[in-house]
Amino acid sequence: MNNFNASKILIPVDFSDTSLLAIKHGAFTAQLTQGNMYLLHVINIQFFSQDMFLPSVSVHSQTDFEKVAQEKLMQLGQEVQAEYGIKVECITKIGSPNKEITDIAKEVGATLIVMGTHGYSAIEELVIGSTALKVITKAPCPTMAMNSEADHKGYNKILLPIDTSAHSRQKVNYAVTMAKQFSASVHAIALLDNNEESEKPAMELILHQIDNVAKREGVAYHHDIVSKVKNRATATVDYANKIGADLIVIMTDQDAELSGFFLGPYSQQVIHLSKVPVICIRPVVSDTDINILSGTSGA
Repeated sequence: MNNFNASKILIPVDFSDTSLLAIKHGAFTAQLTQGNMYLLHVINIQFFSQDMFLPSVSVHSQTDFEKVAQEKLMQLGQEVQAEYGIKVECITKIGSPNKEITDIAKEVGATLIVMGTHGYSAIEELVIGSTALKVITKAPCPTMAMNSEADHKGYNKILLPIDTSAHSRQKVNYAVTMAKQFSASVHAIALLDNNEESEKPAMELILHQIDNVAKREGVAYHHDIVSKVKNRATATVDYANKIGADLIVIMTDQDAELSGFFLGPYSQQVIHLSKVPVICIRPVVSDTDINILSGTSGA
């Protein structure tokens, strides 16, 4: 069972505006949960000669570059620690950003990664930056992804999209326990296309089961069923905008786990289109979980 845990929050920092926004989200969460935060800057050796991360600083060797980056990160860490009253550890590495991020996440036992969907290299970005894409599908813990529009206002309404696909109940427990931590409400939305009207009773049963989970945790719960959905991703984001959701919780696609790399189109579109952070949880399949609840493929 996958419950919300923010005791060790890892934030990749490339000093872009989006990564600085991610720090605000991570620091707010760490402050509330009394967690520790790790700021990680990865010097991508591929771009070292171009001074892509610190263009205003003149350095003449890899050692100098690493020293300057570490000093800049330490300064940022001290500012965050002073503002939020949390413990911050700063780490600088040289290598491939996505590999170093996932390796450090395992090394420090991170329970949540918070990162922007773009950064490190503009040439890598299509729908989601390739670094974020790889981290989301490789990370040993849930990843909160966000774009530059995901301004931090706290988490009061958590959206939980559901459909008829078989999936684990992990995201349900995660969303509910997170909502309890933040005194937020959970809003489950069942998404049915034109060919799934016959599934409505089953969806109503699933939504009722989620209600039981929410009641057990003392969390406010609301649900809705949206029929004749043409695109689940846009329907999810549109509904988030409609209710003023602060966060969306989805699962990475089962099929993506087989390849170990790519997110499916639903997950990619939601992350790309959403104006609020999206928490992505990698599924760990078990017969017990699948028999209890179902969820959107990628949702």
